[in-house]
Amino acid sequence: MGALPDAMAREMTLVISTATVSLQTQLIEKDIPDLIEATDLMLTVALAKGRRRYLCPIRLEAALETLTEGQAIYPDELTLVLDSDDREVVSDLAKAWAQGQWAGDMDQIPQVISESVKTAITTDHRRCQGRSCRHFHVCPYFNERESWLDADLLVINHDLLMSDLKLGGGVILPPLERMILIIDEAHQLARVASDQFTAHCRIAQSLGAIKTIDRVINTLKGLLPTEHRLSNDLERLNQPLEGFGHLLANWGKASLERLKAYPDTAYVFQNGGSRYRLTLAECFSVETDGFEPMTTTLGRIQKVRDWLKSLVSQGDQELMPETDAELLSEQISMALGRLESIPELVVAFSNDAMDSGDARWLRIGQDVRYATPDDPTDLEFWVSPMEPAGALSDALWGRIGACILTSATLAHHGEFVIPAGTLGLPVNSGLVVAGAFHYQSQGRLVISRFAGDPRDDRAHAQRIADYLATRIDQNIGMLVLFTSWRLCFQVEELLDAAVREVTLVQGQKPMAALLNDHELRRKQGQISIIFGLQSMAEGLDLPGDLANEVVITRLPFQPPDDPREATLAEYLKNQGRDPFRELSLPAATIRLRQAVGRLIRSESDTGQVTMLDRRLVNTRWGQTLLKELPAFEFVEE
Repeated sequence: MGALPDAMAREMTLVISTATVSLQTQLIEKDIPDLIEATDLMLTVALAKGRRRYLCPIRLEAALETLTEGQAIYPDELTLVLDSDDREVVSDLAKAWAQGQWAGDMDQIPQVISESVKTAITTDHRRCQGRSCRHFHVCPYFNERESWLDADLLVINHDLLMSDLKLGGGVILPPLERMILIIDEAHQLARVASDQFTAHCRIAQSLGAIKTIDRVINTLKGLLPTEHRLSNDLERLNQPLEGFGHLLANWGKASLERLKAYPDTAYVFQNGGSRYRLTLAECFSVETDGFEPMTTTLGRIQKVRDWLKSLVSQGDQELMPETDAELLSEQISMALGRLESIPELVVAFSNDAMDSGDARWLRIGQDVRYATPDDPTDLEFWVSPMEPAGALSDALWGRIGACILTSATLAHHGEFVIPAGTLGLPVNSGLVVAGAFHYQSQGRLVISRFAGDPRDDRAHAQRIADYLATRIDQNIGMLVLFTSWRLCFQVEELLDAAVREVTLVQGQKPMAALLNDHELRRKQGQISIIFGLQSMAEGLDLPGDLANEVVITRLPFQPPDDPREATLAEYLKNQGRDPFRELSLPAATIRLRQAVGRLIRSESDTGQVTMLDRRLVNTRWGQTLLKELPAFEFVEE
């Protein structure tokens, strides 16, 4: 509120970035309207989301054309074959959109839809034809984007902010220099930024992308006259592409042979596959000279793509039907997107990371749709910054007009040293504001007699189920938070029938529908229990009787197999520092404080946080965590 007059006086756009789309919706539908009503402010507000949050009319059209054939929608999406249920969903959505019953916002679909359907009918910035598209004027994404231009207050999410930064800034959003940016839930920014600046390739997909580009090139060579200005570039692409494919396959083969020499203890096994993390000093050498011409080749492919996009815009029907140009443009754009990061990956894996500090890892056997664990084309190469400080310093902090970072859990021990270092932000000014709640009288923190050591999964799941059975006679709203789907499903299987009947599990239906069911039960005076993961531990607003009790099933430490966390831990160890104290414990503190914060949402709320992980009181580091929590009345059973 305080930034609005300043932004208006400077003719700058006030932008609020928050962690999730659900929090955006809460701001747009509740918080900001309440503010406007209370202050009589005159301002225009808009909500901004990425392309994949909206229907793409071109993709929908292509999906509808394949419904009766059961074939892949695009040749380079060999696995995207919709089953009968998915085809029915696509058909229903198409009718709803055509009849004006649905505006094309993917977050407004009332039922849960599969990832295959989402992929089939949405697009991204690489494949989008933009203003060249024949459906541009009815495109849900661009129709919404028009409202962003005139907004006094623009509400975005961290993913969209980082996507814009990766494109150079000011491409999707207003220019950074003309923006006053408020980053809400700022403790999430580092993770989102690291994800956005991560590069990866899967050998199988990359080889498929090369074949797609080769097919597009051969199609164009058959259509264009020899004197066409693009003909020379087309002729010079086939051989380099074939050579690049051989290099990729050989890189995968050599890397796989090297991985086979490692003992099983070097891997993290999950989902039927495995992952190997390179140490900072390690490298998987590759003949980089062979990859260097690929930069030139990629430049030529970009030239072909740009020409196809211009052809779509001009609509030269004599040269090529518009629909063919659209399809070829989308195919080459998607394929190019799968190749652009390979030069960066080759360099990262061919050198040690002692100076760069990059986290690097390989995955294999993750998806049987592509290959088997013995096939080198099933390898994935990943590289990501340990921390996004460098990337954010260059892309954001040096350019932004003004910025404020806020979060209930941003400070650690009352200081901002850790988040400032992680984000590459000098601490010019920081302020810890005391909350308005009187925790001592409003709530209790109970270490339950059912609490135990959670490292025995099955026994711990049984303890959780046993505890919930003791609460079934209470007229309460309960939020039970888990650190993994595995534990969540284990507990669900062990529930008494009476408890299962009143339990709603995250993912069973869209979040809005799940919360509506929960609220309806509570209004009717019934007990209602929600099972949720970390995403429900942050930003979820369940005031009053919607959450009389929050149950923490396990202290929220990050899994030790996360490659970025493990690389940063190795880096700290090499410097003689303690990664548990400097990395794991502060991160767990933030997540635990967020989870506990779901209980008291107003000055009139009361309730209980129940802890089922006894390590909070049985360990020295647990006592450190305990001191960071709100000053509830403490009860140990």
